[in-house]
Amino acid sequence: MDSLEGKVAVVTGGASGIGLAMARLFAAEGARVALADVAAGALEVVASQLAATGAEVMAVPTDVADGPAVDALARRVVDRFGAVHVVCNNAGTVVTGRAWEIPLADWQRIVGVNFWGVVHGIRSFVPLLLASGEPGYVVNTASMAGVTSLPTLGPYVATKHAVVALSEVLYQDLREVGAPVGVSVVCPGMVATHLGQADKLAPLPELGRGVKSADEVAQDVRAAMAEGRFYVFTHRGSVDQVQARMTAIVDGRTPDVRPVPTRDS
Repeated sequence: MDSLEGKVAVVTGGASGIGLAMARLFAAEGARVALADVAAGALEVVASQLAATGAEVMAVPTDVADGPAVDALARRVVDRFGAVHVVCNNAGTVVTGRAWEIPLADWQRIVGVNFWGVVHGIRSFVPLLLASGEPGYVVNTASMAGVTSLPTLGPYVATKHAVVALSEVLYQDLREVGAPVGVSVVCPGMVATHLGQADKLAPLPELGRGVKSADEVAQDVRAAMAEGRFYVFTHRGSVDQVQARMTAIVDGRTPDVRPVPTRDS
């Protein structure tokens, strides 16, 4: 997708981090933006800030784990803007702990947001993209945890693997029906965001070694959209990590490839 001028972009997890960075970039290119996030207060603040730059923006508090809520988001976007062209299923959350110790409620919440949130986004918005007949794009935010594995992040790793696989299937399904809709799956490494934090407006720490800003990741995503590139790896060495894991799988070795932990939604 070359130009975003006049297009409508929907971004979940849009109150902070990569979601907000993508929304800002899209708006700077002339897109009308719908921001969705469960953090209603922060969402209103950042939407107002974005609107102050001259962008046309709407804020819709949404829990992406709730399918009817995402359906309602889609209806509100169409009612306001009349169309949808870009959908970024970006909302995510994380908990840590040993796989057998993490409370079931935490497992359910992580699966609800990280996996079902993407499923709901696809089911609610892809039919709208197809019905329009116009070029469209779906961006799903996964993680390096979706193509490698890490200890103490069982729910997160499992859901991000699912997002990568679902994105691959979505790409194939859209190609089979000849739809003019592109798909990219984003697999960032360490990114300075508020992932897993309640206060989405809190100051972020300074970027450390190997840590990228959300704005840098947004630029990577936009480049992939322009090129029609499916996998979006944002950090040097990411492909080497994937290749090492694939070699371990083929060789039947233990999954001990450990990239730098991620903070990436």
